[in-house]
Amino acid sequence: MSAADLLLVVMRWAHGLATIVWLGGGAYSTLIQGRQLRQLEDQATAAEIGRATGREFGRWVNAAMIVFIVSGVILTVDRLSSRGATVQYGIVLALKVGLALWMFGIAQGLARRRRARPATGRLAEVRRALGSPRTLLWLGAIVVLLAAILKTLYENALKMP
Repeated sequence: MSAADLLLVVMRWAHGLATIVWLGGGAYSTLIQGRQLRQLEDQATAAEIGRATGREFGRWVNAAMIVFIVSGVILTVDRLSSRGATVQYGIVLALKVGLALWMFGIAQGLARRRRARPATGRLAEVRRALGSPRTLLWLGAIVVLLAAILKTLYENALKMP
């Protein structure tokens, strides 16, 4: 195994771990912890726990974003520089990157939203829905699906004569 191959293995591993941290942590926080905190009688304590764990998880998400960007750039350059990079591959990759950027925006917005007074009105409602933790989870699931599609497109293109 060459040094370049080893670098790609490490980048794929790091990209996968960042995905696990982001989606796994987000799923736990949104689907389990949030529900349990809302059921507590002492809502002041629940709010403090939510803020404290949100701050800590936010640090992990920020680290994961750095890993995503560094590993994603390296992996993208590797894939796009090979014969397996078809037009279809490029379109799906662009969609995946676009959704990932939306996810990064949501993550940053959630951190700001925790500190700000909630906006009111119909537009604020739509913005909250499009930038909600649940939307973030759905987008993450779609990005993982797109990664599987990219792998299949790439491998199929390599099989072509």
